[in-house]
Amino acid sequence: MLPLFPVDMPSSPPADFVEAPPPAESADSITVAALHEAALGYLACYAASTARLRRVLERRVKRRCADRDGIEAARRNIVEVIARLTAQGYLEDGRYAAARAESLVRQGRSRRWIEARLAADGIAPAMIRAAVTGMAGAQTELAAAIAFARRRGLGPFRKIKHRSKGDPKAEARKEQAAFARAGFDRGMARTVLEAASADALASLLAATPD
Repeated sequence: MLPLFPVDMPSSPPADFVEAPPPAESADSITVAALHEAALGYLACYAASTARLRRVLERRVKRRCADRDGIEAARRNIVEVIARLTAQGYLEDGRYAAARAESLVRQGRSRRWIEARLAADGIAPAMIRAAVTGMAGAQTELAAAIAFARRRGLGPFRKIKHRSKGDPKAEARKEQAAFARAGFDRGMARTVLEAASADALASLLAATPD
């Protein structure tokens, strides 16, 4: 039995990641065996949905093959590789979606943001619903909102010396806008931003039903 995706396993390389230049001879780099090996190497480092891995392999092919017929042949090889990895248990979108959703909650992402992220990863709507159903409770959304505020230094997590700067109302609007952009509703934003302290939020979270 293959292990589940680690919850905090990255889903993509860092922004400054630069792949090594392709070899001078590219014919051998688009065979089923070569693509399968490349896919395993990617999955060893990054969690991936089926659609994301397919895009990674297609970009690899385009960098290594300029011939249209060769690209089409390589795409057929990718289909075979994806099918093989799925059968072997390395690719399972439902499992990926659940682990990714859990990781994103820990990062302070709202349910709406998570749904959009999973859709961008090519996860089917039914699988997205299944992944977020278990985290639909008020406690989970509050935990995500608290994590977001902590990460961004908002509300009770702001530096004391920073609170005295600028117009308080303008600062409050900026913080509410940040929550809105992150997908949290106005009520959740106010709950977190108007909390007296981080300890007050922790007590509220403990008292909030699942």
